[in-house]
Amino acid sequence: MAKLHIYKKIGKVWSKVADGDGVVDKNNPFDITIKTGSVSGGNTYDVRQGQSPTGTLCDCSGVHGKVATFTVSAGNALLMQEREVALHNLAGFYAALESVSKNVSIMIDLDDLAFLKTNDYALCFAKKVASGSGEGSYNVVWQSLTRYLAQTSFSWTPQYSLFGTNIFADNVTVTAQTNQQTVGLGEQCTLDENGILGPASTGGPPTSITLNNDYDTIHPALSQISVLNGVRQVTPLYVAPKAIVTGEAQLTPIDTVLVWFQQNISTSTMFSTARSRAVEIDLTNTNSATRLYQGQAWTTP
Repeated sequence: MAKLHIYKKIGKVWSKVADGDGVVDKNNPFDITIKTGSVSGGNTYDVRQGQSPTGTLCDCSGVHGKVATFTVSAGNALLMQEREVALHNLAGFYAALESVSKNVSIMIDLDDLAFLKTNDYALCFAKKVASGSGEGSYNVVWQSLTRYLAQTSFSWTPQYSLFGTNIFADNVTVTAQTNQQTVGLGEQCTLDENGILGPASTGGPPTSITLNNDYDTIHPALSQISVLNGVRQVTPLYVAPKAIVTGEAQLTPIDTVLVWFQQNISTSTMFSTARSRAVEIDLTNTNSATRLYQGQAWTTP
């Protein structure tokens, strides 16, 4: 006997209605002893075992006391087909993201590593973004890492969130003061008169993200997904230094990153001055790059 969880579709959502003990038989009618909740004859249920997120569609033919009798539903084949299509599409989506992901490997000489760690230096990354027709700049610490080793891998995919904030100031942590919306290149969001950011839709330049501002003065800002040493995060990437009035503004991410070491700075900190002894790495026309920090200088190994 196995622990079974029984779900019923209510509207568009599958909700758990009962738990029980039994064994699903895909060829013959089978019984489930209901322990909690209830089921009724004439309905179709999704019967799941253990912690499985999906199960088998089963028709309930009747209930006798605590024992309910089920048979595998004829609609189960269609459901399985739909699930296979969904999984295939999801796999294709991640494969497409993988093909456009960018990766930087940072190697550090062991003598330099010891000095940096002893003196509490963080390994920092920022990414260039152009606001309007500008050439692009770096102004937010995308990631600040203290637990780095002799080799650190940093990667990202073109998955963004758009938001607005009321301030741009040196050494201040970025705070999203509007709601955030997931958005891609060639898409736009509207900040309405109440300061609510609407969902993304197609519009604007194909390599930019557009904010249509119907609210008031605001600093458009972006977050982006990155993966640092295998840990996936969404953190602020850029804040437009100058607030915009009502109208539209474009933010254009550029696949060029700045890497440097710095004391007493954390992820999401805004800055407006040049970083000391930084290296700029351009991945516009390539998907990966490696840099070596040795003797307090950057080289390409």
